[in-house]
Amino acid sequence: MRSDKVKKFRFDPKVDSIVLWATAKHRKAYQVTLVLDLGASYTQLPRRVIEAIGCRIPKRAKRIKVVTAGGVKRAPLIRLKQLTALRCSVNNLDVLCLDLPPEAKVDGLLGLNFLRHFNLYLKFKEGIIEIQ
Repeated sequence: MRSDKVKKFRFDPKVDSIVLWATAKHRKAYQVTLVLDLGASYTQLPRRVIEAIGCRIPKRAKRIKVVTAGGVKRAPLIRLKQLTALRCSVNNLDVLCLDLPPEAKVDGLLGLNFLRHFNLYLKFKEGIIEIQ
C-alpha cells in the first residue's frame, strides 16, 4: 500500500510531542494515538490493543530489551498484519507489546521500524510533516 505521492500533515511545533492517529490491524482494526518517536527502534503498542485486534502473545515470543524512563524492561515482539499511520501502511510489522504509563496520555509510539519504509521530512519551523 505504498504510494509515491507526498502526504503533508500539520503539527504545532511548540508542543513537546507529535501525536498522531494510527490504525492497528490483525483480525480486527483498532484506532490508537501514537507519539512520533525517532528515538524508538520499534513501534510500541499496549497489551490491551494487541489483544483487542485479536493478536495472540505467544509464551515463547521473542523478547526485546527496552530502555524506558523506569529502567530496562523486556517486551514481547508481536507481528501485526498491518499498521497505518500518516495515511501510509506497513504490512507484517513487528511491534513491541509494552504499556506506557497512564501519564503519557497516548497508546504507544510510532518507531523507526515503521518510518524507515518511507521518506520522512520534518519541517519544525513550519510545523509540517511530509511523508512519501
